[in-house]
Amino acid sequence: MLAYDPSTNPLNNNEWAFPLAECVHIAATALSIGTIMLVDLRLLGLGLREQTASQLLRDTELWTLTGLVFVISSGLVIFSADPAMYIRNGAFVFKVSALLVAIVYNYTVHRKVASANPSSLASGVVASVSLALWFSLVVAAIFIAFV
Repeated sequence: MLAYDPSTNPLNNNEWAFPLAECVHIAATALSIGTIMLVDLRLLGLGLREQTASQLLRDTELWTLTGLVFVISSGLVIFSADPAMYIRNGAFVFKVSALLVAIVYNYTVHRKVASANPSSLASGVVASVSLALWFSLVVAAIFIAFV
């Protein structure tokens, strides 16, 4: 069996490849979390009051999905630079776990509640959980460099 050698990865052999992948990853993260946050803020009654949460969800779903596709794709590219290091990094493991939970939550509970335009208590709880999940993912991503 061949051992993986990070020095053979193109991301590690070009001075612009890794930073470019990081830029795409960060921009896609901002896009996907930003569109989800618009719906969350509406569910909390804090923004875009001209539209219902259901309308906002429909208007942003393609942008959210596009952002998530780019986040996951660029994340896999970044991971390929040194998989052994990332797998041993507790912040990375937490980030990936939080990402999976946040995506499942977003496309199940969050979507169902936002589509139904429920009572303010239910929508507030769902939006708060959603914001906490996505916020924890961002914090974990920041700590990957420090763990």
